[in-house]
Amino acid sequence: MKRLTLTLGLLSLAAVLAACSGAPAPATASPPAASSAPAGEAVTIAAKDVKFSQSELRVPADKAFDLVFDNQEGVTHNVAIYTDSSASTKVSVGEIFSGPAQKTQSVPALAAGTYFFRCDVHPDMKGAIVAE
Repeated sequence: MKRLTLTLGLLSLAAVLAACSGAPAPATASPPAASSAPAGEAVTIAAKDVKFSQSELRVPADKAFDLVFDNQEGVTHNVAIYTDSSASTKVSVGEIFSGPAQKTQSVPALAAGTYFFRCDVHPDMKGAIVAE
């Protein structure tokens, strides 16, 4: 009787191990739909030590895009895009917030050319966006 119990136990263990071996289980549900940014492609820039991580961003011309701003410090910042360095004509102005936190702003399609961006709180934080 002990031998029969041992044999059945080993067969059960072998069946469990075979079922758990590397063969993937068949998919029963479809994968989640990919999220698409309504404004198109995304570009990321960060702020740290009262500086932007990049002084130039390149984006496709005539395509709206999302600008992901990663404020890595407790100081308030934003990203404001203007037609030129006079900062008199706004293109897109992001929310002013302190970090560490990230915010995404939708930027309308830009015609080919060079645009000016800055932090409105710290105007010395600045750069160029090149739409090409």
